[in-house]
Amino acid sequence: MSQSDSALREAWRPAAMVEVDTDAIAPVGFTSHLMRGLRFRLNLLEPKESLSTIEGWIEATDELEAWGELPNEISKIEMNITDRGPIYNITAENGNWLAEIQPWGGSKIRPRSRIAPEGSDVPCGGYQFEEADLILIRRQHPSNVFANSVLIDHLERDDLDSATSLIHRCGSKLGEYHKLAEKEWTNPPDQRRWNERFGEIEQRLKAASLWRAPFTRGAPATLSLGDVRFSMFSEDKEGKMILRLGPSRLADGLIETNLDLPGIRDLASLLHDLSRFHYHTESSLQLSQLRSALISGWCTTAPPKWCTNRSFSAHTGGVVIWEYEQALLDVVESVSHQSGRPEPAVTLIEKVPILQKSLFNSRILSSGFLMSGLLSLAASFDWINMIFQGEVVFPSLPVGLLAISLLLRHRYQAAAPPPEEPIHC
Repeated sequence: MSQSDSALREAWRPAAMVEVDTDAIAPVGFTSHLMRGLRFRLNLLEPKESLSTIEGWIEATDELEAWGELPNEISKIEMNITDRGPIYNITAENGNWLAEIQPWGGSKIRPRSRIAPEGSDVPCGGYQFEEADLILIRRQHPSNVFANSVLIDHLERDDLDSATSLIHRCGSKLGEYHKLAEKEWTNPPDQRRWNERFGEIEQRLKAASLWRAPFTRGAPATLSLGDVRFSMFSEDKEGKMILRLGPSRLADGLIETNLDLPGIRDLASLLHDLSRFHYHTESSLQLSQLRSALISGWCTTAPPKWCTNRSFSAHTGGVVIWEYEQALLDVVESVSHQSGRPEPAVTLIEKVPILQKSLFNSRILSSGFLMSGLLSLAASFDWINMIFQGEVVFPSLPVGLLAISLLLRHRYQAAAPPPEEPIHC
């Protein structure tokens, strides 16, 4: 490996992990690598320098399984690097293209691209190796204005109206995708496997916080996007919001999963990205107001059953447990790079035990609510029997027990923080 080639790969490789021998087979034009360290391992398929030449590209792609629209009669290839893998700008007879390499793979993007809202920036073709998407191909679009850069400007200027308007529109576009995903495919919550996922991440990190939840039916498994950030949203010249689907984050390679996850996890991912921007811009705007705009925007277009109070409640996981998962994944990437304390992820994780204690104590209120409700029902039957026997009395006992039951129910629901309130602030 040349020095320049090694420096190039450092852009997406985890800096604190070391390469060890591997017998994995790589396709033509690629090399296989195994990285180990700090309780994690990562399998990589990285392109050779020859892939940036026309001859090398043709030789490599001829050996891969092709799908969708692809460039023909290539005349020029230019390579750029990102922290998610290399990107190739391709000039061909049938237009200009963008090819994105996924060094550690990722969730299958083809079904998600198929159901994305009309006008979305999604791969229209690609190349697979052993049934995994190795190269994503999309047509190059005119330069749009990306939401992340605009949001940073609004937060730095403390422009609440502009920030909430932009955030609301991004949430609404995400909800449009979920509305289409619900029509495409949903399954009941996979409570056991989802909790096992939390356990695996916590065990790998040796985390002091442990969280398991009884996930509600309002959060069914679907074709979720996974890592959702404001950099995935942009505005075209006509002012239309565009959703972009692209390569996965490093944490998806370090913590592999083939689970189908709920749509509310995508919302939690975007909420956590909002917290990152708010923290790093040191904005004086209230984060709860920004979160409220994002949640309300999502609820305007997402399936109504996914937007109920029960779906959002921390008692049944809600959005906050998936924010906790996103924070854990931030720490996973930080550990793999040894890049220091990622905020606000670490603070969020540190606040989880306090939240859990509050939720645990509220179970007493839940038990009291059920007991009072049952006693009120029993007292009502006794009062009805007294009426049949000719005794006309005010049902003070049933009414009193019902009032106690409703009060305990209200206190139980109030014990869980509303989704608009961040637990790490």
